Order: sequence, then structure tokens, then C-alpha cells
Amino acid sequence: MINNYKGVQPPMQEHLKIVKKQFEKDNYAKSLGIVLDKLTDDTIQMHMQLREDMLNMYKRPHGGVIYSLADAAFSVLGNNKNNISVGLDCSITYHASPDPGTILIIEGKTLSHSRRTASFLFNVYMEKEGARTLVATMKSVSYRTGKPIDPNIKQ
Repeated sequence: MINNYKGVQPPMQEHLKIVKKQFEKDNYAKSLGIVLDKLTDDTIQMHMQLREDMLNMYKRPHGGVIYSLADAAFSVLGNNKNNISVGLDCSITYHASPDPGTILIIEGKTLSHSRRTASFLFNVYMEKEGARTLVATMKSVSYRTGKPIDPNIKQ
């Protein structure tokens, strides 16, 4: 049998399409210029360009912008199984202040999931001149409601 899903089970491929479509409706993420680069069953990568309007009073990128990128990744990865999930806990640690105008990249992975909860780890990096610097780490836990995003697709 030919597998056109490249290592992903067919129902999961549908789930990924659903959450990608939902992310297209995220107006806040759009306003920040957040781009979804890669999404698999258990991993995600996104990026955004830091702009001048994202700087705080000290002319450094606002911590809320960094958190927003991490939260967007959490939202997509946490809802990629056609199961509406909501955040129970998020804890972010800032390691370095990114330079204004640079690109932030977030990479995340699922650590564990059960019928009702899931745990995730996200790393935010600044990319400058081909090198990456760790900017922040976020640990997150979601509650899986059991309600489908698209009731026509099996969970």
C-alpha cells in the first residue's frame, strides 16, 4: 500500500489540516506576523520578525511579544488532534533579551498526553547572522475537553 502521508497516520493528517485552518483565523497571531513553518503530530516550528512596534520603553522586545509567540505555538500544537484543548498552566523563563529587528523561532514538542491532559515544552530562539541564541523556554499543560474541533472527523 502506498503511504502518501509521509509517516503520519491518515486520521492525523486530517487533524493537522484542521488545526492549520483554525490557525489561519488567529487574527492576533496574524497581527504579530507569526508564521507556522512546520507541524507534525508531536512537534511545531513557527517564526516571527521582531518589529519596532514590539519594543518596550527600553527599546528592547517586549516580554509579552515573546510570550505571545510561545502561546501561539502552544495553541496550535495543543489542538492538533481534533480535540478542543485549553491551557491549564504556562510557565515561561526568559534567558536572554533578543535584539530588535531579529527573527524569533520557536520549536516545541509534546512531552506527554493522556485522554484529558497534555504537557509541552517550547524553546524560543533569536536567529542572527546564522547563529541561534536561546531566548526563552515555556512549559505548558493543556486540558483536552474531548470535544472535536471538526465533528465530521474522527478524533
